[in-house]
Amino acid sequence: MKRERKMKLDRLVLDAGDKIVAVLFTVILLYLFLLSIFTTCFMVYTDEHVYYVKDFPLLTGAGLAVFCVFLVFLRRKADRKTGKTAADAWEKEERNLKIFAIAATVILGVGMVWFILHMNLWPIYDQGAIYGAAMRLLEGDYSDWKQGEYFSMLPYQNGMVLMMCPFAAVFGEKAYLAIQICNVPVLFLAYCGIAGITKIFFDKKCAYYTYLGLLLTVPMWTQVTFVYGTIPEICLAIWAVYLGIVFERERKWRYIFGSGICILFAILWKSNAEIFMIAIILTLLMQALGKRDARMLAGAGIAAACGVAAIKGAPFILHVITGEDTASGIPMTAWLAMGLQESSIAPGWYNEFPMNLYRHVSSNPQVIKGEVWKSFQDSFRLFSEQKEYAVRFFARKLASMWADPAFQFFTTVNTRNLKGTFSYGMKDLFYNGGIGNTILYLLLNMMQSVYYFGVVLYLLIKKKEPGLEKSHLAVAFLGGFLFHFIGEAKSHYVMPYYLLLMPYAVQGYREMAGRLSKAEVGNLKEVRRLCQKRSAKKGILLMAVIIIISFLKIPAVTNTLKLGGEESDYIWYCTNVTQWKEADYKKV
Repeated sequence: MKRERKMKLDRLVLDAGDKIVAVLFTVILLYLFLLSIFTTCFMVYTDEHVYYVKDFPLLTGAGLAVFCVFLVFLRRKADRKTGKTAADAWEKEERNLKIFAIAATVILGVGMVWFILHMNLWPIYDQGAIYGAAMRLLEGDYSDWKQGEYFSMLPYQNGMVLMMCPFAAVFGEKAYLAIQICNVPVLFLAYCGIAGITKIFFDKKCAYYTYLGLLLTVPMWTQVTFVYGTIPEICLAIWAVYLGIVFERERKWRYIFGSGICILFAILWKSNAEIFMIAIILTLLMQALGKRDARMLAGAGIAAACGVAAIKGAPFILHVITGEDTASGIPMTAWLAMGLQESSIAPGWYNEFPMNLYRHVSSNPQVIKGEVWKSFQDSFRLFSEQKEYAVRFFARKLASMWADPAFQFFTTVNTRNLKGTFSYGMKDLFYNGGIGNTILYLLLNMMQSVYYFGVVLYLLIKKKEPGLEKSHLAVAFLGGFLFHFIGEAKSHYVMPYYLLLMPYAVQGYREMAGRLSKAEVGNLKEVRRLCQKRSAKKGILLMAVIIIISFLKIPAVTNTLKLGGEESDYIWYCTNVTQWKEADYKKV
């Protein structure tokens, strides 16, 4: 009796954790999907200001329906070919998928390396400051760590300096190109990690399709030129999650130590990887509580210890080297406070608040904390007094990150065109107002809606899973989403969490195509049977909601989903502000 009660309690703990994750994940993904089909954000290259433009939900919905029909057609065709030789057919399909994946990887990799060498994009802003500091550190110049300089304000960037030093030591002046080129195979390795997790969650076929889907994630193509630790962070954090999952299943210590080492270096490359560390710790703790497994508890401790080693270790090492104070600076709470303020770019984006605060109060830690707390109070008071503004603030903030189909794909490149190496055709593609730019934006917008809809399909169709066995990526996604919901907003900051949705999107389309491919469309009884299924009813309800919202013009909708209205402003910008076009160029 006692044992049964204990097992029941364990099951309740796991079920509670699973339900919390499932509800949050479902609500957020439904919102992001609806947001993506009602609003599209365009970031311009001059000052990175974000314009909110209305989308065409009914047209997008029709496109998604056609895409689903196409997938069902392909699935039926594949099922007819399979027949009774399923094993032989899969062996042949796996071989073809493997060849296609390798070929696509090589072609894309060569294209990325060519782009890196041809564009020769120099690191600027934060990436430039960190890269330059690494070069100077090796020369014995520690001026970047003196009071009032960059690293006295931002101590959590110290780890990235240490990671860049080996590149600077080996490649010298061309180190920035070496880092960019290294980003290419590291990105593919990250995709392999997500595919590996997908194989554990679902099956090998889903893993192949997930990998191919990740290769088609166009916004990541220019991220390899970003010398800011983003790609190494993604790769190491994903493999940390993968090894953590294997540890849960195999219970072998080498996996959790490997996970801890990956987390350590991921945080050194970029402090945002702490979100992945917390996700790993949470899932291990849930397993420890639900299954009364001390090994899981110890694993969580190892992951936490490795994370703390990275967070505290980098400032300590650079303090020893430079002799300067590397542990104080601007507290992270200042960036959270900034995330609740307006900006010229979009709500919650960078507005120089932390830097100005540090300079104006003479870097006094106690005064800084007091000013940060005052900023929080001012923001919360404003939100409580003007609730409609608060709703619109956060909706616009989320849209600027999650409804920008380019995720700063264009501005990552064109803001660094310092050497004038862009051809006219390249400018037409990367600069706002170009014909190529407009077409690519429309294509990316449709791809984003397809992506979100796949996850929604998975959530509508999936059967209830036991515990948190397939929620690791969802937990990491929720961590990133909630952090940037409050903290600093930036499109390419949320890209790592955006990638984590791919396995669920792929499986959603597979489940949908698999079920509908077996249906006899001409058989009314079969159609009626399908419509009576719970997932079908949810899908019909979702379609009805989209149609109804399309015609509604009430504050509850216009403040949360239909955020457009700046179409004429964006067209004016493309027509009058863009200076790169030739005199006879037809403006759009």
